[in-house]
Amino acid sequence: MTTINSAVRLTPVAQIAARPAQFVSTSMPQAATVRPSTVVSLGQQITDVDTQTYTANGTTREAQSQYVWERSGLDKLSMYMASAVQSSSTAARFQGLGAALLEQLAANGGQRIAQSGLAVNDSTATEPLLLGLQQARLREYATNTVTFNLTSASGATVTLGLYSSADGLAVDADVQGGTLTSDELKGLAALAGSFQSALNGLTKEPPQLQLGALVKLDPSLFTGLQMNAKLETASGAQQTFDLQLNEDTRSLKLQGPSGEVKMNFDTQGGALLGSQAQRQAAVANYLTQFDAAQKRGNGDAQLMALFKDAFSQLNSVDDASPRPANHDVALNKASRLLLSGLADFDASISQTEQKINPMRPEEVDHFDYKVSQSTQRQGNAANLTVQQDQQANLKAAWHQGLNPLVDLVLSRDNESQNYRYREVDDQSRSTTRLGFSNNSLVEASATQQASQQERVRTYQKGTLQSDETNRASADQSRDLLHMLDALLDQDRAARRTGAASTLEDQLAGLRHLWLLQSAPGQIAA
Repeated sequence: MTTINSAVRLTPVAQIAARPAQFVSTSMPQAATVRPSTVVSLGQQITDVDTQTYTANGTTREAQSQYVWERSGLDKLSMYMASAVQSSSTAARFQGLGAALLEQLAANGGQRIAQSGLAVNDSTATEPLLLGLQQARLREYATNTVTFNLTSASGATVTLGLYSSADGLAVDADVQGGTLTSDELKGLAALAGSFQSALNGLTKEPPQLQLGALVKLDPSLFTGLQMNAKLETASGAQQTFDLQLNEDTRSLKLQGPSGEVKMNFDTQGGALLGSQAQRQAAVANYLTQFDAAQKRGNGDAQLMALFKDAFSQLNSVDDASPRPANHDVALNKASRLLLSGLADFDASISQTEQKINPMRPEEVDHFDYKVSQSTQRQGNAANLTVQQDQQANLKAAWHQGLNPLVDLVLSRDNESQNYRYREVDDQSRSTTRLGFSNNSLVEASATQQASQQERVRTYQKGTLQSDETNRASADQSRDLLHMLDALLDQDRAARRTGAASTLEDQLAGLRHLWLLQSAPGQIAA
């Protein structure tokens, strides 16, 4: 028989049965209390615990884990942890926990937070020194770890950590190197939802990117962010995530069992950034290129979805990012007419290689796609030259069964060797140039190039039947000076009469003439 006092508090010596959780409310009449099959003790005094618990069919159940808590107190964070620690999945353990940790850190003015629930059994010693070592190991050797660092405009650094494993659950939060201002504390609390959303996305199966406001920091409050995660998937494989943002650069890396996504951006101080409409058009064009690459190279759709989400969300940083003081001067606007309007970047997606044909191990299934943009500016404001290069490269190979209604299962038996082995090697590039002399536009040109190659080897019962290679290419160079001069003259005339500018709309219908196109057929004659 277990007797439970009604005072509810979380103490370092409290022990919590693994599941299911039942909390005893202080408002519940003692006579109405129902004896649960398992007991959650939050500082409640346990006078006696049954040594055995019986299942529905009368057999004894193995002893369940109990938990020793690091800190006493009854708060929202500890209540979240008391419930979450009983869950077996990482997603359930971290559900709501990141937001609760961030909110509590902001609410208590940035004072340090440390809490953990350590799994113990009846034979585990509860000597304080031993418990301290075990609590430290819980954080150091956690199966699932998420850390979050935020640099404030006042110079302080916010650090958070969430740690989960079979041994329990732990969190840490602190502010180092200074004190957060009241506005920074409010801004910190406002990020709680986005931090939790990012956690929820990363712990999904398959993972998703849900970065939200984390990539749109208010520069008057926060100047840098770093988020790192090491998570175990349902299959037991490891997945890692790294995100870094500051005033000038940002990077993301996501690596898991299916492959790797990497991106790096450089805004060059905001000098390259165009209008929102210009950037949205460029992002849409790139997403179209990404979809085409995934389809042509038989890439993993889920991994490409992560790649596209990362690209879209990291470019959204620039929706509210600061521009240089003279960013809206007429010459500076004109110097970006043929540019994408996006920050320079390099990005790649690589699937994990597979050798599915034991008879021909040299035939490796893979998908590797790289895309980048680089911009050079030379000269002063009156005599300026700007060149932007965009390029993409796709290399992929995969096996395809001859009968689409039958799954391809290759073995050392010739009877199984009925397939096509396809290899793709594509290149595309676009270059735009703008030149000014004495504040006048004197050069405007664009060059687009694309080439595609596919080799297909067909085997029947292990014998090569055909080996074919198909190639296609196109390139186009254009002098756009007269076209841009005419559009700029029309825009100046409209402004003089007070009419609305139509320059953006007119350019929108022409950008396919200079933005990156990956297929030869997309390069217009």
